[in-house]
Amino acid sequence: MVKEKAPVTLGEVASLPLVLDPVTAGRMLGFGRTTAYRLLREGAFPVPARRAGRVWVVPTAGVLAHLGIEPAALPHGGCGRCGARTDQKETES
Repeated sequence: MVKEKAPVTLGEVASLPLVLDPVTAGRMLGFGRTTAYRLLREGAFPVPARRAGRVWVVPTAGVLAHLGIEPAALPHGGCGRCGARTDQKETES
């Protein structure tokens, strides 16, 4: 189990899913679990987040954009699952 406060590595970013749970998104943004959920409840989370039934989901692409991480900086030009990909023409060159 990864500690909640452990920094996220570039390798982990490359394997992220399309949406993140609030704890993972908060960890990437430097928040703990309690702060992440408080910000979500207050509507003050720094990236777009949505309710999916009873749970919160945070789009990975929004977190990456907020952090200023360009898809080209990721291994293989993007994660392949989070939607943060480079333009197809760029990857074919």
